[in-house]
Amino acid sequence: MKRAILLSIIVLLIAAPAAAGPLGMSSGRDLDALLARARALPDFAARDAVLLCEARSTTVTPDGDLAVRVHQVVWIATRSGLQSYADLRVPWHAGTSTLAVLKLRTWRDGRWWPDAERISPTAVVETLPYALEHAADYADLRETMLLHDGVELPCLLETEYEIVERGGAQAGADGLWVFARRDHALVSECTLNAPEGIAVRHAGRRGAPAPTVVAADGATTLTWRLEDVPPYGLPALAAPQAGSPSVLWSTWESWQDLGDAQAQGFEDDALPPGELPGDFLLGVALRDTLDARLDRAPDDRAKAHAIVKLLNEGVRPVRVDDRPWRAATRSPARTWETAYGHGRDRAALATALFRAAGLSAGRLYRARGGLPIDPEVPSTAELDGPFVEIAGAGLKAVYDPGTGRLTEAPSAFAGPLWRWLDGSTRPSARVPEAGGANLFVLEVTLEPGEDGGWRGTGFLRTDGLFSAHDRMAGLDADAQDYLASVVASVLEGATLEDANPATLRPESVIYGFDVVLPAGEADASGRLRLAPGSPRDGLLTLLPADVHLHDGTRGSPVLLPGALVQRVRVTLNVGDREVVRLPQDHEIVNQAGRFRLRVEREGARLVVEREVEIAGGESPPSLWPDLRLLLLEEADPVNRAILLR
Repeated sequence: MKRAILLSIIVLLIAAPAAAGPLGMSSGRDLDALLARARALPDFAARDAVLLCEARSTTVTPDGDLAVRVHQVVWIATRSGLQSYADLRVPWHAGTSTLAVLKLRTWRDGRWWPDAERISPTAVVETLPYALEHAADYADLRETMLLHDGVELPCLLETEYEIVERGGAQAGADGLWVFARRDHALVSECTLNAPEGIAVRHAGRRGAPAPTVVAADGATTLTWRLEDVPPYGLPALAAPQAGSPSVLWSTWESWQDLGDAQAQGFEDDALPPGELPGDFLLGVALRDTLDARLDRAPDDRAKAHAIVKLLNEGVRPVRVDDRPWRAATRSPARTWETAYGHGRDRAALATALFRAAGLSAGRLYRARGGLPIDPEVPSTAELDGPFVEIAGAGLKAVYDPGTGRLTEAPSAFAGPLWRWLDGSTRPSARVPEAGGANLFVLEVTLEPGEDGGWRGTGFLRTDGLFSAHDRMAGLDADAQDYLASVVASVLEGATLEDANPATLRPESVIYGFDVVLPAGEADASGRLRLAPGSPRDGLLTLLPADVHLHDGTRGSPVLLPGALVQRVRVTLNVGDREVVRLPQDHEIVNQAGRFRLRVEREGARLVVEREVEIAGGESPPSLWPDLRLLLLEEADPVNRAILLR
């Protein structure tokens, strides 16, 4: 009898999941059908996760509010998938917005946890980002954690929440949707609802679908939907839309209107050139401090550097996403008074200070990933900034409020830009005119020295994106220290005795130098090793951060800033030393560019020259083996080592 009862219990336990109710409908989506599609995918059991639904709906209300609803349903099978989707961080601005969590539940063992219609009170945790612990003016920024209860692998997680920003769409709104995600998405959908009469401008790229348009009840709804979207290629890009289908949308009437809206804190509160009565904007104390710092500045360039130094000393950067403050920039005086600021506030203060010093200053935005700016869709969704562009007599530079760095080199103006300098030029989305070549050349000629080492001369040339002007246009000692570090990165242990500029312009720097290279320690066989390395701030430094030479394959494009040429040439008189080993002369030419190693020997004179040329622009994944081959040749120790005895 007992055995029969036990068997009955076991049968009931096994049958329980099968007898459980269906997942049902959720926000108009049949979750049972989606899960069945997921299970039918190839290698379903080996996947970390599958997104049954990844959707965002944006609604512009008649009174100008902006409501954004996010809906995600994901099947998770591994801990890797769990780390990506189980605990979500949602940033929002409590001073201007409200957050409503609509669904936060877990499906496993045939049921929803904790309940199909209930959200656990411990699953929604409102926090203040750590960066704001000592930044009281930003206390309205929240970072709400959404934590799923009942998680046990495998399981299905559903999350749905809505953020409503009061007045967030009154002047205009914009957004970007990238269809691909980390994992396969059965449904990837973007919806925009706007009242009739509001024009929606949009652009789809890389295979994005055209929207379906429905007009009803005084509103127009545009829906972009893709099904069975494969994961984006790895490594992930800072601008994933560069390698995946995406749609950009905007309700701004023009770039002019968008620029006017972004001007708060810059045009209203920044002090225009020539207007000295600005104590109510900067504050008397800051005005006096600024005057003292500029008292002995001999030119506009010195003024700009003095202001940057003042900013970096007096205003602590708060490293937090400042987009929720798009309409709440603090006054320059308040930012200085509190001695802290996020990027936008530091940019507004910098603009006011530069203008107070008589310099032209305005906002500058850079296209993320170097992607083109669509002139027909006014939007900041694909732009980084604001940065501050400064102009004066003999000065053209960009101040980065995030890093506190002032850059005069052409790299500061590389790629598509949106610029607004002092209101004298209206904002426009355009690509700057192409400049000269991006060239890095280091040549060194060495003769035997009295102490067994070498002495010689050389020069460094940096043009275009390689230009070292902003690092070498200061005091002579600073320039020589930087130059010495570049030479030592190629010839370990080398020191400079003297250095002088031949050309020192923002777009081109040519610096000559006298160098001393000690012989170094011989190995157990009595051999001396010279290995000209890759130069500091050379070609490898200009590659995007997602370029990893250890990746044998790549699924995303490489976004190169431009065509790059680097040449390192060492001419060495070995004297009476025996040459034990030299690199082998060879050349590789492929679709990504060219690598050449040239070795010449005539008596005691050796010439070893490495040159690598990389084509600019977007390099597709199919060209990664070619590009990687060239970069590996440049980095290969075999192409560097010279052994003498």
